[in-house]
Amino acid sequence: MPPDASTTANTRLALVFLAATAFINSMGIGLVVPVMPSLMLELTGGDLGDASLWGGVALISYAAMQFVFSPIVGALSDRYGRRPILLMSLSAFAVDMLLLALVETLLWFLVIRAFAGIFASTFSTAGAYIADVTPAEQRAQKFAILGAAFGAGFILGPAVGGLLGDIDVRLPFFAGALVASVNAVFGAVFVRESLHAERRRPFSWARANTIGTLLRLARTPGTGTLLPVFFLATLSSWVYPTVWSYVAKAKFLWSESEIGWSVAYFGVISFIAQAAVVQMLMPRIGVRAAIWLSLLVEMAALVGIGVATAGWFVYLMVTTALISTMQDSAIRQALSSRVSDDAQGELQGGLSALTSIAMVLSPLIYNGSFALTAGEDPFFYFPGSPFIVAAAMSGLALVFYAARTRTDGNR
Repeated sequence: MPPDASTTANTRLALVFLAATAFINSMGIGLVVPVMPSLMLELTGGDLGDASLWGGVALISYAAMQFVFSPIVGALSDRYGRRPILLMSLSAFAVDMLLLALVETLLWFLVIRAFAGIFASTFSTAGAYIADVTPAEQRAQKFAILGAAFGAGFILGPAVGGLLGDIDVRLPFFAGALVASVNAVFGAVFVRESLHAERRRPFSWARANTIGTLLRLARTPGTGTLLPVFFLATLSSWVYPTVWSYVAKAKFLWSESEIGWSVAYFGVISFIAQAAVVQMLMPRIGVRAAIWLSLLVEMAALVGIGVATAGWFVYLMVTTALISTMQDSAIRQALSSRVSDDAQGELQGGLSALTSIAMVLSPLIYNGSFALTAGEDPFFYFPGSPFIVAAAMSGLALVFYAARTRTDGNR
């Protein structure tokens, strides 16, 4: 039976809310990227290398809590629905931004970031909502809408963050708190639940356990071989929010606003890719080819950024994101089509846990390599080294995907 006009309208409102949630997620990241070096210099009182390392510690504290709690949040959304989890996460995000705007010590900064990680499952819960209301064969396009909104947040967030940061490094955090609060109110008023009562399943601590969730997904036919590909591709992409602002300061001596504009440009390209390129290209070439192509292009672009000697070349390499940003939507569709409808929250929680592991490792890998090659008394001076390491991660993802296609017979 075709959906009635009321159901269609509700779905459209929900997609607006979900897109706004993804937008705010990325805007919150983008707002603070340009000011993080200056804020960490202020809180640590050290040099740029020290600031980078403590910025990495903050990200680890955030990601570690997300790793522990994201499967719990995913299981709760399978039991109680997506809407209350999304509203709770958005409200926590607003509180986190407000507290960061007021923090005066490094210790409290780390504590607040850890608190934020508990509720940092907005994107994965939004993905589960989309899986609830979208046929399996159309999910990549809907995931791409979330990706486009995420890219749009990276257009406005860094640009606004850089401009506000030139006035005061705390202003971007107040802006993040405001937009998250507005979207939470919108969701509370206009958005209905997507997971009907008959499709919910009881909450289980066994399923809410991070390791147990990942082991079950690893044993699910067709998903276990894709999980390393998702993880390595995600780990590779986290080089940008983790260390780019420090690399830009070291290589090109860019200001907060210049860093903000560079990240905003990445957001423009990502938005165009998700809103147009993915929608047109992926249905024509298929999910498998999209994964191959996007990983190859991403690897080449990361090497280019790592060795760049001029800012214009960085912009040229970032333009390749028109192709490389397909990878997340393509891999998510491949995984989502292999689990049952009542396990979409568990899947998205598991993917969020893998993302958390990538977030924990990325500061250790990328900020660590930056400190070794660009901090005080570097091992050897090569501030672009984190991007070379990230390119190696993309290469490993390709190796795992090639091994997977040979094993499954899917070429």
